[in-house]
Amino acid sequence: MTSRLLLLSLILALSVISLPARKTGYKLKADKTETSKSEEMVLTRGSFMVASQCDDCNNGYHLSQIEFSGFDKPQSSTAETFMITNHTDRTMTGVNLYIDYLDMQGRQLTKKFLKLSCSIPPGETRMAEVKSFDNQKTYYYHLSTPSRKKGAPFTVVFDPVAFYLQF
Repeated sequence: MTSRLLLLSLILALSVISLPARKTGYKLKADKTETSKSEEMVLTRGSFMVASQCDDCNNGYHLSQIEFSGFDKPQSSTAETFMITNHTDRTMTGVNLYIDYLDMQGRQLTKKFLKLSCSIPPGETRMAEVKSFDNQKTYYYHLSTPSRKKGAPFTVVFDPVAFYLQF
């Protein structure tokens, strides 16, 4: 009887071992196409994040204290450039933002999320250069110099999500 009980418990133990293990943790796949190695970590040591328009939050800083201007993307280019101005009293170390690309009738062409590392002193402006959404060189920013080839104009809307300031 004990040998039967031992054999039964051994069979039961082996059947439990062969069952597939249940995953206890899951990882979300991150799209690395938009960020490079230098852009992966925007929050640098000694900085803090500003991510709202709340008067009582973020030590009095607001998302409206950064300004985007001077967007440029000629039709023949695979890069886009724009200016970021820091209107705070601290050095900006990074910014997270969405760029919404619209045709001239206001319809969305695409939307891109960017994490940019930077070092912009208080009250100063720096140029950012990012890879263009237009790999086939068929679009141009409506204020850029037009190409001789026929292309489609577009405009952009910047939507900052957060920026980072040094202590």
